[in-house]
Amino acid sequence: MTKERIEYDPDKKLVKIYRTFSTPKTLVPTKELKRWTAVAKAGEDDQGRPVKAVRYVFDNEETAKYNHQPVSYAGLQAYLDEGGKESPLGEGPDFSAREDFGIDG
Repeated sequence: MTKERIEYDPDKKLVKIYRTFSTPKTLVPTKELKRWTAVAKAGEDDQGRPVKAVRYVFDNEETAKYNHQPVSYAGLQAYLDEGGKESPLGEGPDFSAREDFGIDG
């Protein structure tokens, strides 16, 4: 089972995408990453709200670590939900080819 919940913080102009996958080490679909990358680059979501950042928040540590590289390479933030406290997974990606994670194509 896959679940997604989206929240918007108007003070921080931040979109948070809470993602749950039934299988650990499941990648966020490429089409979904492209959608949120476009929102981040445009600085506005599909409802016309200003957006300074888009953050993925994963509830499973394995899944969070597995997605950190492609999510950060897409220009988005990757966080882990640790019992209500959100912790960043680190800085940008350790690779330079977009094709490594199917971001292009």
